[in-house]
Amino acid sequence: MKAAAIGDSTFVAGFELIGIEGFKAKNIEDIKKILRELTENDEYAVILLPERFVEASKEARLRLVRERKIAPIFAFLPDYTGIKGKRVEELKKSISLAVGTELKL
Repeated sequence: MKAAAIGDSTFVAGFELIGIEGFKAKNIEDIKKILRELTENDEYAVILLPERFVEASKEARLRLVRERKIAPIFAFLPDYTGIKGKRVEELKKSISLAVGTELKL
């Protein structure tokens, strides 16, 4: 299985240097389209995304959960935009819903 990096050319370039397949996306619609294609063909074990695309990838991640697939794994990394903490907030909300009370971390 392969690894993929999806994002703008700056984000993708570093990963391509170490042999990870890069997919350049100019906007959120591109991200969604690429994710749909990558998650449907079962070739990728890991998908790397800038953290600012947590929300844009949610639909694809939820579809994988509904289909009971364990791969690919999504890894969200901070990038040059300075946006960080989105994935942690998403996880905090999910855990709060599961336990029935808001978590304070």
